[in-house]
Amino acid sequence: MSRRDKVITYIMIFLVILPGGISFFIKVGSYFMVEVEEGMSGFALPFFNYLFVALGFVSLFVWAFLRGHFRDINRPSQEMLEMERSFEDSDLREDEGRGQTGPVTEGCTLKQTQQREV
Repeated sequence: MSRRDKVITYIMIFLVILPGGISFFIKVGSYFMVEVEEGMSGFALPFFNYLFVALGFVSLFVWAFLRGHFRDINRPSQEMLEMERSFEDSDLREDEGRGQTGPVTEGCTLKQTQQREV
């Protein structure tokens, strides 16, 4: 990853993730204040749901960052394209092995398939 890419990544962290985290804690704080004023009857369940979801996302983000998943963000897309090409190549080899040159009978009725074979 070039220096420019790192700078862009850190800028996006500070422009997106940090404000999102701050707004989350502001929301939880305001929810807490409302529940304290009105009583603690329904406070615990939504609060802990918010907390566990937030901790889950933060944990996944930290785990991915520490494992280096953000170093080469273009590699997974290239691997996916290579896998798709290899699957297509293997399908073509299987079709050639059966004497077919492609998906000739796909979507055809039996009568149309028989006419093509003649």
